[in-house]
Amino acid sequence: MAPKKVAGNVTVTYNGTAITNYLNTASLNAVVNAIDTTDFGDSSAMTSIAGLGDWEVPVGGPWDPALDAVLAPDAITPPATLRTLIVVIDTVTFTATTNAFVTGYTINASAPADGITWSGTLKISGAPVRS
Repeated sequence: MAPKKVAGNVTVTYNGTAITNYLNTASLNAVVNAIDTTDFGDSSAMTSIAGLGDWEVPVGGPWDPALDAVLAPDAITPPATLRTLIVVIDTVTFTATTNAFVTGYTINASAPADGITWSGTLKISGAPVRS
């Protein structure tokens, strides 16, 4: 099977605003916490059980004032009601309704000859609905 290209097959919408055009990197990370169950009697290897899942979408790309107007207010003062985040990858949609917030928002202006970029994480509280 041929791999899918990213362009045209990934969209990200935060709080009703499409931010896809400001992205050149995005990942949907689902990590299950491993709970250590190793005891003093285990001598050959550690043992673990699955814990709770943790979902986040690390994002970044070329910075723009329009993008900043969407993300920076929530990064500076997190909203009392969490935001809706929709990530579409090809034909699969992940929706976190009033369960997302911005964390780690950074504007990168480090090399004088390079463009201004940004990065951050759209954190999901709970698990998104997959459809």
